[in-house]
Amino acid sequence: MHERSIQLVYGGGTTGMMGAIARTLVQLSGPDAVMGVTPSSLLAHERPDAPGEGQHQGRKVPASWRRRMGLSSGGKATAGAVGATTTTTPDETAKLLLDSQYGHVTIVPDIQRRKRYMMELVRDGGPGSGFVALGGGIGTLDELMEVVSWNQMGAHRRGACMVNVEGYWDGVLQWLEKMMEERFAGEHVKHILGSVTDAGEAVAWLKGYEEGRASVSQKAQKRGK
Repeated sequence: MHERSIQLVYGGGTTGMMGAIARTLVQLSGPDAVMGVTPSSLLAHERPDAPGEGQHQGRKVPASWRRRMGLSSGGKATAGAVGATTTTTPDETAKLLLDSQYGHVTIVPDIQRRKRYMMELVRDGGPGSGFVALGGGIGTLDELMEVVSWNQMGAHRRGACMVNVEGYWDGVLQWLEKMMEERFAGEHVKHILGSVTDAGEAVAWLKGYEEGRASVSQKAQKRGK
């Protein structure tokens, strides 16, 4: 990610695999390379290093994230924002906590706002942006299936892929095959959700997904002429 100047949007935790990835990317690329999104209810668990409620430091949103967060230069949320602001009173919809070790973290009221906000940041990212699932639990699977569903409904046009190390996601792939076999899902799901074995393949797959969509769109436009 550092070599390709890729920015990371993640759940904002400081522990486990994602905490290690966020911390390493900040060390290599600086804090502006990482944006975490954490619901206030999980702050004590996912951000034990953070100050308590009402003690967050209000700062300006970094310029590299301001456009993607839908903020004007004055720090006010525009129509496209998900309630993001830069001050920190307890009744706000979102707060920004700057933390140089793990990047910048936005604190939102609940898990649904977190998922939607992360999706919108990725949706509005640069070419080749998309969703990547490493090994994880129920929450990871929930978020993965939701971004695939949102793609089908037109909420975004980004691909998603699973990093399938040592067959971790094999069961999910078999389930998806069964789902298509029983006609609960169409073959197009295979094109939205991919399976790769390492990070380099994930970057290439997401880029290929975007190029594939562009090619299909161009062909459709030609047919319409």
